[in-house]
Amino acid sequence: MRASLKTPNAGLGAAPPPSGPGGSGGPAPPVPVISRSALLSSVSPEAKLASALPPRFLAYRELWRRAEAGETQPFPLHLDLDITTRCNLSCPICPAGNPARSLFPGMGLDLSLSLAERALAEAAAGGLYSLRIGVTGEPLLRGECPDLIASARAQGILDLALITNGLLLTEKTARALIRAGLTRLMVSVDAGSAESYRAARPGGDFALVLKNIRAFLALRQELSGPLPLLRVSFVETRLNEGDKELFIATFAPLADYLSIQKYAPLTRGDDFAPEAFAPKAGATPEPQGPRRCPEPMTRLALHADGALFPCCSDFGRLRPLGRYPEISLKEAFNSPRAAFLREPRAGDGAGADCADCLRRLSAAFPAPRAFGERDGALQSPLDGPPDGPLAGPT
Repeated sequence: MRASLKTPNAGLGAAPPPSGPGGSGGPAPPVPVISRSALLSSVSPEAKLASALPPRFLAYRELWRRAEAGETQPFPLHLDLDITTRCNLSCPICPAGNPARSLFPGMGLDLSLSLAERALAEAAAGGLYSLRIGVTGEPLLRGECPDLIASARAQGILDLALITNGLLLTEKTARALIRAGLTRLMVSVDAGSAESYRAARPGGDFALVLKNIRAFLALRQELSGPLPLLRVSFVETRLNEGDKELFIATFAPLADYLSIQKYAPLTRGDDFAPEAFAPKAGATPEPQGPRRCPEPMTRLALHADGALFPCCSDFGRLRPLGRYPEISLKEAFNSPRAAFLREPRAGDGAGADCADCLRRLSAAFPAPRAFGERDGALQSPLDGPPDGPLAGPT
């Protein structure tokens, strides 16, 4: 049973806002970092990983903090590998489960194993520290997950995570993932009760998720001890409003840490999933003034259609930096588009950072359309407000 929960300082979450000298010796830019989640644990997950992984893990985490504070890295520290856009659930806030009004073309795609291995080899050669399998779809629909984790481990990538809804986490799969060298298992639940789970994750089984999590923990203890760490996450929406405390009470005794996340809409009116828009009651207004998103500073995502974007959002594929392997991971991370997204930008307190990010990128650069996208399909949400285009780079 956990003791009191707390938010760890830089414990595999957002770095604290810089207040002193930067890692490179000069003063750090006094720009707040956008944060859309809070990690809750009794012991920092970073400390747990540091005790179980080689010493260079701490050097990696220091690089992460410096990058979030504004220091540009030559290569991404982390790669999100989207091996499928298929899913076994129909969650309203997710494009994989919301095909009737999805802005995404070509859902139901699988990333080829050969392309995934090619990306892993390039990432390892470039000095990648961290990998997560899963972005849009349910990665456990692909049987190659343990093989990809084992391959990444053999190539020297330190922190190896997989995100899943937990429904397909059988004993056989869990055993294979643990033996392959997984360091973090992330289970998305978004509910503290069966009732709210049915609303947030249609087609799922709350009791089965709990059963699979408990079986995984027992197997972890049998096979390896502390790793993989278990994270359970809760994305706040109208569908589960009021369920957060019950979620914490249910999963804090089980998980190594919890992630409480804000739902990030694609548009200000959330045309994608209006019934799931972030809860209003007691909502904290977003700060105004210049802010920096940490995502483009630290990571790159390879989507199942080959799109590359420096963010873990599903929506990044709509305005990609380029398409792999037409451009390399390093070229995408160091591209003018990526540099533009790293610049601090003004926030207006409306809480539409992700929507504004894509619209600004679209206005500043005539972006390549997403794979299979119909002409004009994204005109309304992404190509600027009705009264004219957004300002581009100067």
